[in-house]
Amino acid sequence: MKAKVAKSRQQPHPLLADFPVIMEKGKPKAFVVDVEVFRLLQVMVDNLINQNAEPEDALLATSEAFHRLLSQVEAEDETPATHWRRELHAI
Repeated sequence: MKAKVAKSRQQPHPLLADFPVIMEKGKPKAFVVDVEVFRLLQVMVDNLINQNAEPEDALLATSEAFHRLLSQVEAEDETPATHWRRELHAI
C-alpha cells in the first residue's frame, strides 16, 4: 500500500494581495502600482544597484582627520559641546 504524500500548496506572493496583477498565460506578468509606491520601489532598486563602494567612502576610510575625529567622539561623553563649531574647526 502506497502512502499518500501531501502536496504542499504554494503560498501566493504577498504582493499579489496588495496590488492589481496583470496576468499573461495564467502567470503574473506585472503589478500595477501608484506613483508614490513606484517612487519608493525605485529608491529601493536604485540603492540595491548602487551597492558598490563610492569614492567618498574610500576618502573617509583613509582620512586621518576623520579617524581622529571619530576617536575623539567615541572617547567623549554624550553631553553636547557648547562650542562645537570651534572644536570642529580645531580638528
